[in-house]
Amino acid sequence: MAFADYKQTRRQNPEDSKDSPTERSATIDRPTPAFIMLSVVYGALLIVSNITVTKLVRVGPFLLTAAFFTYPAVYVISDIMTEVYGYRLSIKAIWANFIAQALVSLVLALATALPGIDPEIHSAMSTLFSTTWRIVLGSLGAYWIGDWLNSLLLSKLKVAQKGKGFFFRAMASSIPAHFLDTAIFTTIAFAGAWPLSDIQHNVLSEGLLASVYELAIFPLTYALARWWKKRENLDVFDKGISYRPF
Repeated sequence: MAFADYKQTRRQNPEDSKDSPTERSATIDRPTPAFIMLSVVYGALLIVSNITVTKLVRVGPFLLTAAFFTYPAVYVISDIMTEVYGYRLSIKAIWANFIAQALVSLVLALATALPGIDPEIHSAMSTLFSTTWRIVLGSLGAYWIGDWLNSLLLSKLKVAQKGKGFFFRAMASSIPAHFLDTAIFTTIAFAGAWPLSDIQHNVLSEGLLASVYELAIFPLTYALARWWKKRENLDVFDKGISYRPF
């Protein structure tokens, strides 16, 4: 289907129509160029976050991974994708970036394992990119489950709220996903290597701060979602769809 064909299937944005949400909503199964651009940025942030996740930093009383400074933005973009395009396109982006993340991990592992002729470069790559199967598995599992839950909750709440109250559904979907994501990654990656107290501290620190982070930039999230809907002339309501993730 050509991009021009989408405009024939779309309904008006909620702010441009007096119809009910279900009457003005559209369901699309194939990405638009704008969606592809958004998902590429989403994937880039995800990959960068999973490369920097092994570095621990302390900010005041909080114990964080370096990925904290980029990873919450993944959820912001996920909120925008689900809010504008709906669950079915969002789950495709989640799967595509899950595969991309796994591929990057595999390529980095291969590149690190290859014998290098420059010992300094080889040592630096080994230090930066060497990781364990537990960290890879933790990253993949945490991302997939956390972002799937975020997209699922936001989609269902949008239908229940009839498109109103974006702030509530953005927070209500992201906050539990942040804590679950951090708990899954930290437990799989570091159980046995970190004391239980450090694992608990990290989960609480990152979950809480990621939630505050998303709350602080919500005005930007709202403005972007509103602008994106107007740009795409699209506002999907996932009424009656299947929420199977596969």
